[in-house]
Amino acid sequence: MKYSYITLMLLLMLGLKCFSQTKFEREHRIKKSQFPTINMDSLPLENTKYIRYYREVDTSKITYTLKFMKGKMQYHIDYNEKGALQNTGFMVKEVDIPTDTYARIRSELNTNFQKTKIKYIQQRYPGSLENVLKNTFQNLMLPSNTYKVMVRGNKTEKREDYIAIFDAEGNLEHIARALPPNYDHVLY
Repeated sequence: MKYSYITLMLLLMLGLKCFSQTKFEREHRIKKSQFPTINMDSLPLENTKYIRYYREVDTSKITYTLKFMKGKMQYHIDYNEKGALQNTGFMVKEVDIPTDTYARIRSELNTNFQKTKIKYIQQRYPGSLENVLKNTFQNLMLPSNTYKVMVRGNKTEKREDYIAIFDAEGNLEHIARALPPNYDHVLY
């Protein structure tokens, strides 16, 4: 009787742990040969520096990202496994976002976290049409824009990294906990 009570408690605790899964998402650099075939002629890659290829593995999908610098802007273009365009974007600072949008983003972060620090902000252009590339490189402000904000914040006493997606008006669309970077390359 004593052992059956202990095993019952262990099974209940293990069952509750199975329902609390995290979303595993890692991004790592790959070679150009491992990147899916895309039409490079449609990309305005003249005067670009630091072209890098990344693979982001998620629990539900795999995304390939092309990152580069053009001028002083850091751009990224996301593709799926078949080489179809998913979204594009570039890194921005707080001053590049409209003030009312940034005020809404900041108020959403203050309601969700006790203390926050913004690591980076990406202005993203979702879609798969070719005019998305043109809009990205012209840095247009469109109502379909989204902002991806990487935040280090603490909901309790522990600090963690979160990725938050906001629409063009600054309304929160999605928030998820980000996994820490992979330090497998460090040798001790």
